[in-house]
Amino acid sequence: MLPVLALLLQSSPVWAQAPSPPVGAQDSKPGEPDLGEVDTEDSDTEDSEASDQEPADQDTALDLDEPGLRMIVRGERGTPRVAGSAQSLSEEDLELFEYDDITRVLNAQVPGVSTRTEDGYGLRPNIGIRGVNSERSSKVSLMEDGVLLAPGPYAAPAAYYFPMSTRMVGMEVFKGPAAVRYGPNTVGGALNLITRPVPTDGFDGQLDLAGGLYQTGKVHAWAGYGGERWGVLGEVAHLQSGGFKELDNGGPTGFSHTEAMAKVAFRPDPKQQWQLKLGYTHETSFETYTGLNAADFAETPYRRYLATANDRMDFQRGQAELSHSLRRGQWELRSVAAVHALDRSWGKLNGFEDGPTFYDVLKAPEGDDEYGVYMDVLRGDADSGDLVLEYGTRDRQYLSSSVQSTARWSTHGEHLSQQLELGARVHVDQVWRTHTADFMGVEGGALVDLDRETRLDQDSYAQARALSVYATDDLRFGRLHVLPGLRLEAIQSFKHELTEARPDPVLRVTPLPGLAVLHEHNSWWSSFAGVHRGFTPVAPGQEAEVDPEVSWNYEAGVRFHQGPTQLEVVGFFNDYSNLTGQCSVSGGCVGEQVDLQYNGGAVFVEGGELAARHTIFLPAQVQLPVEATYTFTHTRFRTAFVSEFPQFGSVQIGDSLPYLPRHQASARVGLQRERLHLAAGVMYRGAMLDEAGAWPPSDSADVPAQVLVDATIHVQASERLEVYAVGTNLLNDQSHTSWRPVGLRPSAPRQVMLGVKVTPGSPATSTD
Repeated sequence: MLPVLALLLQSSPVWAQAPSPPVGAQDSKPGEPDLGEVDTEDSDTEDSEASDQEPADQDTALDLDEPGLRMIVRGERGTPRVAGSAQSLSEEDLELFEYDDITRVLNAQVPGVSTRTEDGYGLRPNIGIRGVNSERSSKVSLMEDGVLLAPGPYAAPAAYYFPMSTRMVGMEVFKGPAAVRYGPNTVGGALNLITRPVPTDGFDGQLDLAGGLYQTGKVHAWAGYGGERWGVLGEVAHLQSGGFKELDNGGPTGFSHTEAMAKVAFRPDPKQQWQLKLGYTHETSFETYTGLNAADFAETPYRRYLATANDRMDFQRGQAELSHSLRRGQWELRSVAAVHALDRSWGKLNGFEDGPTFYDVLKAPEGDDEYGVYMDVLRGDADSGDLVLEYGTRDRQYLSSSVQSTARWSTHGEHLSQQLELGARVHVDQVWRTHTADFMGVEGGALVDLDRETRLDQDSYAQARALSVYATDDLRFGRLHVLPGLRLEAIQSFKHELTEARPDPVLRVTPLPGLAVLHEHNSWWSSFAGVHRGFTPVAPGQEAEVDPEVSWNYEAGVRFHQGPTQLEVVGFFNDYSNLTGQCSVSGGCVGEQVDLQYNGGAVFVEGGELAARHTIFLPAQVQLPVEATYTFTHTRFRTAFVSEFPQFGSVQIGDSLPYLPRHQASARVGLQRERLHLAAGVMYRGAMLDEAGAWPPSDSADVPAQVLVDATIHVQASERLEVYAVGTNLLNDQSHTSWRPVGLRPSAPRQVMLGVKVTPGSPATSTD
């Protein structure tokens, strides 16, 4: 058995298997098979209190379908029972609109999540939860099957890699006290992606082929075979597009992304399982950090400047994970050893040598005498002459390794029941950075190499070693749950510029307490409240005065779940004693600012979330599912300061945070009947500031509100053949969605995809 050395334990029930549960519930452990039984019967009776005291059957076997990869499970009669906010998306939810962009998935169905569009495809998403900075999703704990997935979760958490949504069979988002189990980042919350389990009952598989506008194509195939003792699974997904942007004088602007996964499972007996999971990803994308100025965006929003013609990202990633799950008496244990490696090279236009930043050039008004000559060079309308363009290559290698174990012990008494969870994780991140600059010019409307010696800007090595431990307990007194918890993060890190002496590592130890309560008023509604300490760690190599991001987070809410109706309403308040900003090129930083972290002072973040779903049943077996989400967020700085972090700048007391809308909402309505499923959805995102400042935003200097409308139709043509069509951004909204990294960024234009899914029958049972 793998060492009992790591974290991430859970214990709390959630929503039922009904599609698109708007609210979470109790957390079973990240990545762990759910070793317990759950009563899924839905009932309006109120006799559950007595049955809750019955001892659980401790001799049951492991659930071989791996539902424990989901952290959210249900309580008795399908009633959610987590003392905190959580949302769960099923495979059916993910397949309805066939989104390949994780930001579209979250914006359409999960309240409390904010995103910033960059490339239009979600290749490198920017995700924030409850007010945390969305920059490269670096302040959200990202997991796949309960294992941290960022390239360097402690040393370099920016999500330059993100798994394809089309491979996932479930997603879960945790906020509030429920997120304490899933560090290191606990300020905003955690996102867990769930991959396909190994079959346990013969052969299973599927082939999904789709194509659409802009030379977009998708191939997704998986097949597996399993029995009582062993099973195997293979899966591959490929997504490519010719790109919707048009490069001056022509050239590629699309991407090609491929992922493969294999799993082998072995079960020596019904109460334990070993599993080996292997993965490989490769991507080539002709993406740039350079956007447009306002005048060019208004005329041709999908334009790419000539000077960005050589911009290109290449990366490959490998993963290997060995897990072991065991049940013995009242104990449940899961251990995972994981190694992830990523090698990336991103060459892109950085700016002008000894000139103004691209951000200043692109934000300047059209016709500005100071910056007009620089714009002419970017467009290729004038030769560069003495102006020199810097083309930077950011080569990085990441190696992340960890061993984590979680254990759960349950007891059931006449007056008191409890579920104790203990977890630990040992984690090591290593990051090698080699940043260089080459020099180019523009002659005769074309890019030319100036044949100058390559300049070395950075050659460094960073390391972070972390020990995480935590303990939580679910103490149950009748209908009342009290959930105390404590997490401890001990992180030792350093960053070494290889041309200088190696510095001494810095050790920081941070305790993260939390407490939540839940009262089940009856079988269909409950209320909850909680408080926990939020935290994001300091990146390696920062100055001594840089502090971790720390906050006290509070929330309270009610949850209703009866028959076809589900509702959750939550209010939250985050009191930051120190907000931080991590400087990156994608956030508009340049030169020596890159990779530096800045203190942002005290901030209040407050708001509310609503998630609701109801299914209307009509004659002739027709169902009309209706669902909606809404998020209100209000922020204000409580200290005034001047920061070199571009998104902070000169801050006054009362200013609002950038890239965080006050209002967000989504709504969906569907029609289901036998072999037909229709659905339409609308997403609204309010206006946002580009830099911290006074509210409301300005349409010219900031980011305007946006409305996106999508629709889909699925037809089950036969038992083994499904045909579908999906349309996104049907109103073809062309408003800009960001000024970051540099210049105005468009969202993806109207897209229509047509696809077919073929599901072969099992060789043992097929009669075709």
